Amino acid sequence: MNRPAGRPVGRPSARSTRPAARRSRRLAAPLIVGVLVATLAPASAPGAGVPPRPAEAEAVAPHAAPGRCAKDADTGTGGYRGRNDGWTATATRINTADSHHAFVGNGYLGQRVPPNGAGYAAPGGKTGWPLKTPEYDGSFVSGLYAKGPKSVQDRQAIAAIPTWTTLDVTTGGGRSETFSSAIPPGRISHYRQTLFLRCGFVRTSLTWTAADGRATDLVYDVFADRNDPHTGAVRLRMTPHWSGSATVTDVLDGRGARRISPAPGATGASPGAKGTGSTIDVAFRTDGTKTEGAVASTLRPDPQVHAVHAQQTQRAGELGNRQKVTFPVRSGRSYELTKYVGVDTALTSHTPRATANAASRRAAARGWDALFARHSAAWQRLWRSDIVVNGHRDLQSWVRAAQYGLLSSTRAGGANSIGPTGLTSDNYAGEIFWDAETWMYPGLLASHPVLAKSVVDYRYRTRAGARANAEKLGYDGLFYAWTSGRKGDLWSECHSWDPPHCRTQNHLMGDISLATWQYYLATKDTTWLKARGWPVLKGIAAFWASRATRNADGSYSIKNVAGPDEYSNGVDDAVFTNAGAATALRHATRAAALLGEPVPASWKTIADKLRIPYDTRRGVFEQYAGYRGSTIKQADTVLLMYPLEWPMPQRRAADTLDHYAARTDPDGPAMTDSVHAIDAAGIGEPGCSTYTYLLRSIKPFVRGPFVQFSEARGHKAGAGDPLAGKPAQDFLTGKGGFLQTFTHGLTGLRLREDRIRLDPMLPPQLSDGVTLRGLHWQGRTYDIALGAHETTVRLTAGAPMRIESPEGEKVVSQGVPAVLKTRRPDLDRTANVARCRTARATSEEPGLYAAAAVDGKGATAWVPNAATGTLTVDLGRTTTVGQITPHWNATRPQSHLVQVSQDGRHWYGTGYDGRMPARYVRVTVHGAAGAKQHPGIAELTVADPPAK
Repeated sequence: MNRPAGRPVGRPSARSTRPAARRSRRLAAPLIVGVLVATLAPASAPGAGVPPRPAEAEAVAPHAAPGRCAKDADTGTGGYRGRNDGWTATATRINTADSHHAFVGNGYLGQRVPPNGAGYAAPGGKTGWPLKTPEYDGSFVSGLYAKGPKSVQDRQAIAAIPTWTTLDVTTGGGRSETFSSAIPPGRISHYRQTLFLRCGFVRTSLTWTAADGRATDLVYDVFADRNDPHTGAVRLRMTPHWSGSATVTDVLDGRGARRISPAPGATGASPGAKGTGSTIDVAFRTDGTKTEGAVASTLRPDPQVHAVHAQQTQRAGELGNRQKVTFPVRSGRSYELTKYVGVDTALTSHTPRATANAASRRAAARGWDALFARHSAAWQRLWRSDIVVNGHRDLQSWVRAAQYGLLSSTRAGGANSIGPTGLTSDNYAGEIFWDAETWMYPGLLASHPVLAKSVVDYRYRTRAGARANAEKLGYDGLFYAWTSGRKGDLWSECHSWDPPHCRTQNHLMGDISLATWQYYLATKDTTWLKARGWPVLKGIAAFWASRATRNADGSYSIKNVAGPDEYSNGVDDAVFTNAGAATALRHATRAAALLGEPVPASWKTIADKLRIPYDTRRGVFEQYAGYRGSTIKQADTVLLMYPLEWPMPQRRAADTLDHYAARTDPDGPAMTDSVHAIDAAGIGEPGCSTYTYLLRSIKPFVRGPFVQFSEARGHKAGAGDPLAGKPAQDFLTGKGGFLQTFTHGLTGLRLREDRIRLDPMLPPQLSDGVTLRGLHWQGRTYDIALGAHETTVRLTAGAPMRIESPEGEKVVSQGVPAVLKTRRPDLDRTANVARCRTARATSEEPGLYAAAAVDGKGATAWVPNAATGTLTVDLGRTTTVGQITPHWNATRPQSHLVQVSQDGRHWYGTGYDGRMPARYVRVTVHGAAGAKQHPGIAELTVADPPAK
């Protein structure tokens, strides 16, 4: 039926506002879902006189966005203007140089969304290692691997299916023109693109002006259905400001396909029942692995679209298909068309083409409102586990974007694990690394164990490949490939042979074993442990027993390995590798005892006698036998403290952290500083270096309006790595590490068989509080609210829970919370009145921020992003200060000036007379012009005045 035309979205007009109000009420009507009701403001309130622009109009017309999703869509505010609670991220202009495009995913199906709202786009530039191919906005299916290109010796890489979001709009008449993803920004106005993280969809609204001056308002909504993993949907709402005919073309775009070929009879079409729309599809087969699959699309115009012509176009032997609808339009009226997409492969269906088509038609039969309601409800259930950072808008935004990144690339029951960029791109060939177990998995395990399970189940599923690998290499048990795809075969799937990380990154076995044991600790699922966990634990323990060699003194060594520091390879007794091997042997022994399984006595002997290199002169663990202090690429030895929990005194832990943090390449991969933050939080030395590391783990890597994560702060992932290419993005490895600073760093959360361990702390910068909601452990659900001085643990579901803490054991039950002391290392006594005070600088190198100069740790530093820079510290109140001493980083300044002020405006040289009252201290450093390395301050000490 026809409905009132209403005001064209975003076009100023002097006409009455009443039709717009009617239209807004109609749009709001489907928002009632179950008992969730959202009250929406009309697009233009009666009497307002001037209608909103498109960006404002779309923000208050969310269409079937139930409950909280409606609230997000209603406000429409994102990460860069207006209200920001981290639930939305918004771009208000198109930046053609920015390839960090928005993304939707449901853990099975992922799709980049280009700036124009739909369709295929290739931003330019190249991806990183190993493919180093042109960037593009791809669509990916979890676990769908294919033979890679010749440049990687045909080793596996994730396949990309045809882009499924395209809905192009063509103006009619003699000077027709088509709006697509390729229309340049100069033809677009009133632009706004928003990623709604809470409900997992992207909305793009804009006004497109064709070359002949005809303007059309367009609003695209895109999502990958969280409720039905094989379904996606794209809705187009168009309001032309001209009359005539228009054509909307639904395209399955083969330009987005990678590493697949057309299957026999590759394209098809069927008209569909009346009112349900017609369906097209593309059938494909992955190169090399020969996995068949299909993507189908059903185009369903709303009743106000009176089609005068519908056409389906098939081209034999191609990976694309299209259908179009031509219909008359009147200026100012709105028209809506929706495509419903189905995707399936032989990995999940015996008849993937039939099931893809069925998924598409099923979604179309439900319609947008019902489909989106189920989808958004599924997302809201996921967000019952959340992290709230009070008083920090940027941190809150970064935390929620990190959670969204992981959630959109995982799902319950998934057969695949998580690659470093999830389903957002084919960076790292889309394969599985240690990143999954060590960096992404722990935060998921704490908040969503049902999602985390897919990580450990993947290793169970690929154990046949791991067993074959070990046998061919001459070892017992299981040898997992450093990078793996479909089956875990070392030679056809692993990508790093020169240097030979595929053979030498043996610490992966320890990482997998630890994750497997952690899943048991988190769930106490003995049935799973026996059926799936034990075969992996046993196989890895058997590998380590055969991999270790006995020395003349009775100790054991593991030789010719590479630890996580990829700048060193072919070393002996890498400390993290050996400690991980010992831990794996002990966990396997414990699991055997639980299950009544026998184990060789040698497992305990080897675990107890593996060499753990230690530098007695420096008092730090040695990264490997013979390590001499060279620059390291990423976190390695510091992983002893977390996640391994290797026993050591506090002083030894602090010295080890400081030693390696100061030697880590600042241009290395992004996740390193997250473990530095967790270690610093656990060690608890006086000061606030935990916050320095936390900030360093996120701020240098955030890119674009959609808060995506770059693998490195610069243009290369590892300045000293000859194989490194452009940093991967969206780098979920880094996002997972960042989330662990909250789930395991600030809380001190560690899992035990019969309890959890908590040791909460907060740096002063977070003293407004941090709350973690919906954490899970062994069938319980609980919240942790960290306050400035007290932390409250509340059990919201499940049986009473035991908590181990520095204050002793506590028990928390429903209605009876446990209260723990929040450690505050910044409040420990100090003679440095500048420590942990507010600092700012005229400039900062990424990751080398002003706060580092006053965090109490010489291993961190502020460095200006220029030869000259100024650091200013607010002491909090005017006081008499003693000597002011800058402690320099490795690059000393040519000259420097120290000044003090009482009001921040009038500055004076101190003279170091110990009697100068000051509230502000300022240090200006001057380095050599044009030098690559700038001088900075590792620590600024402002002494108490000398006693009289």
